[in-house]
Amino acid sequence: MPPVTPLTNPPPRRCVRLVELVELAGGRWVPRLPAGRVVYAPPTIVGLGADEVDGGLATRGYFTGLAVEDFAEEGTAWLPAGRVLGDGNVLSVEGELLARDVAPDFGKPFDQHWLLQRAWVPPPHQLPGGLVAVAVSHLGRTYAHWLLDELPRLLVLHSTGDLARAAVVLAHAVPALTLVAHRRLGIERQVVAAGRSTHFATGPLLVPSYVGRSGFPRPEGVAALRDFAAGLGRLARGRGGRIYVSRSGARRRRVLGEEALRAELEARGFVTVRLEDCEWAEQIAIFQEAKEVVAPHGAGLANLVFCAPGTRVVELFARDYVNPCYWRLAALGGLDYRAVVAPGAGEPREERTAKGTDILVAPAQVLAALAGG
Repeated sequence: MPPVTPLTNPPPRRCVRLVELVELAGGRWVPRLPAGRVVYAPPTIVGLGADEVDGGLATRGYFTGLAVEDFAEEGTAWLPAGRVLGDGNVLSVEGELLARDVAPDFGKPFDQHWLLQRAWVPPPHQLPGGLVAVAVSHLGRTYAHWLLDELPRLLVLHSTGDLARAAVVLAHAVPALTLVAHRRLGIERQVVAAGRSTHFATGPLLVPSYVGRSGFPRPEGVAALRDFAAGLGRLARGRGGRIYVSRSGARRRRVLGEEALRAELEARGFVTVRLEDCEWAEQIAIFQEAKEVVAPHGAGLANLVFCAPGTRVVELFARDYVNPCYWRLAALGGLDYRAVVAPGAGEPREERTAKGTDILVAPAQVLAALAGG
C-alpha cells in the first residue's frame, strides 16, 4: 500500500517579531518609521445623561486613560521564502514561527495567538515564482479594517516602488470597493485574494509592518490615506455640511428611537445617509464636504480620515461598548470630536461581548454635544 500523504500540517508553535523572523531567515529589514509615542488629543466634549452625577468625570477619565500609545520601529521585511496563512499571518518557511506583530489577536499577550491553539492548519499551496507582497490584514474583509489597516500597507509599498516589482500581491479583493484602490495603484492583475482559509507557500516575500496598529493610527498613515483619496472625492458629490450616518440597515448596534433623533437633526439641516448604499468615491466626498457628523459607533466612521480639520464629530455609544478607535483617528485629523455615551450605571467600558449592543441616547444629549464648546 502506498504511503498516505497527510492532508494537514501542524500549526505555528512560537511567536516572534517580524524583524526577528528576518534575522532568523537571513533576510533584510528596511526601517521606515522610528519607534515613537503618539498622544491623542482628548474629546472636546463628552455628552452625558441627566443621571450622571459626577459631571462626566468617569467618561472623561476613560478617554484620557487611553490617550498615549508607544510604537515600535516600523519597516519592511524581505524574506527569502515563507508562508502566509489566513488573513495575513506570516510564518517562517517551515511554518513553525509566527510573525506576531503582523498577526493581531486582540486582547492576547504577544506570546499567545489563536493559531497556536489549533491542532492543524491546511497544507500550503505553492504560489508561482516571483516576489510576493503581503498587504492582506486581519479583518480586512470589513471596510474599516481594510481602509485603516490594509490600504496603508499597500500605500507603503507603492511609495517605495516595491508594489510594481511584485509578481503577486496578497490582499483582500472585495468587488466595487477594493477594486477602485487596486486600479489606482495599478495592481488589479497582480492581486491574489487571501482570506480565512488560504495558506500560501512562497519564494521571495515582502512584508510591510502595519502603519501604527489596528485601532491605533499614526499620523503618517492618516496623511497617506488623505493624499491617496483626495482626487477620488472629486469624482462624486457630498451631501452638504451636516450629515447623520444611520445604521438602520445593520443587524446590530443600531440607535434605538432613531426616528426622534433624525427628526431633530433634520430640522437643523442634517441629511441622513446610509453608507452601505454609497460607492466608495461617494463616501469619501460625503466626509470631505461635511462640517458636522453625527453617527453611532460603526465601521463607516473610518471615513473620518477624509474629514477636514475642525470638522465637528459626535459619536454615539452604548455604555458598555465605548470603543475609542475613531476618537483616535479624529484626534490625529484635528477634528472637533465629541462623545455621547448612553446613560447608565457604572463607568464606561469596552466589553467585547457587548460590541453588538444597540444604543439608547436622548436627542437632547446629542443636540447638547453639538451646541457645546
